Amino acid sequence: MRLKDKVAIVSGAASGIGRSVAQVFAREGCKVALVDINEAGLNETLHTIPEGQALVAPADVSKSEDVKRALDAAASRWGRITTMAVCHGISLMQDTRIVDVSEETFDRTIAVNLRGVFLLCKYGVPHLKRAGGGAIVNLASGAALGGGGGTSYTASKGGVTALTRAVAFQNAAENIRCNSICPGPVDTPMLQISMKKLGLTSMTSRPGTIPRVARPEEVAYLITFLASDEAAYITGATYTIDGGASQH
Repeated sequence: MRLKDKVAIVSGAASGIGRSVAQVFAREGCKVALVDINEAGLNETLHTIPEGQALVAPADVSKSEDVKRALDAAASRWGRITTMAVCHGISLMQDTRIVDVSEETFDRTIAVNLRGVFLLCKYGVPHLKRAGGGAIVNLASGAALGGGGGTSYTASKGGVTALTRAVAFQNAAENIRCNSICPGPVDTPMLQISMKKLGLTSMTSRPGTIPRVARPEEVAYLITFLASDEAAYITGATYTIDGGASQH
């Protein structure tokens, strides 16, 4: 088991990539704290994981008290935190061209997608230090490398990759690694929102790319690798998983 004896926080665990990450982590021997604002979705995820291997920690990740409470719940149950997979995110229908995006839409997107990552890293790093080190994987997006994801979403995910590098730089000597991943289209509920914003009814592949969208578990496998000891010398990196679209 690649994550045996590890204890992880997985945000965005109520659906999509976050749910798949929690499931794969559990199969690899990890104890998992499931974090999301959607408590019903968290309970659905919980029922797919062996009993005793996960706990539900509902939280609005844009609020520091919620984040600290979720972290403390995991540390209290299992004695430590070694791993964080920060997979939450929102993409609002109103998030389109910069001249049309309201300040409220921008602020809400940044609060969840970037401030939420900031808070989880800020309050999670001390837990990892107490555990003697660990790994953080932040979910960014292919939008961080291009410009087509909507104004606020693109800005927030670009911020995630930059924040990841700062966390990696500051904590490498403490045996804490931090990496980000930039998926292309993934078969999740968020993809349907993105397609509607772009006026698409189907995803078409460009020449030179794998002609389909990714499955959530494929992203989860990459996150699992980066969280495992197999990636012990990888930090501050940005990985793409997009079928070759960015060739990054």
